[in-house]
Amino acid sequence: MITQTCPHCKSTRCKRFGTNRSGSARGRCNDCNKTFTPDPNSRAMTAPKEGQIVAALQERISQRGIARTFKVARLTIRNLRKKAPLA
Repeated sequence: MITQTCPHCKSTRCKRFGTNRSGSARGRCNDCNKTFTPDPNSRAMTAPKEGQIVAALQERISQRGIARTFKVARLTIRNLRKKAPLA
């Protein structure tokens, strides 16, 4: 059982209910049957990873290759390219 309280009804009768997309544990309240994430992980891109992607773009590596290597979507690569113009 998850030791956290339900954020909706404040009940302590909660159980584990799998994980979300970022890998955080999910919980489900036994009283109100609502699901929640006690301590969510951020899925935002970190500044160092963004810098590595921009550096790879400056090295003229393909966008598909960068997306595969860094496990991000190709749209993310395109948006970074527009945000940080290459020299």
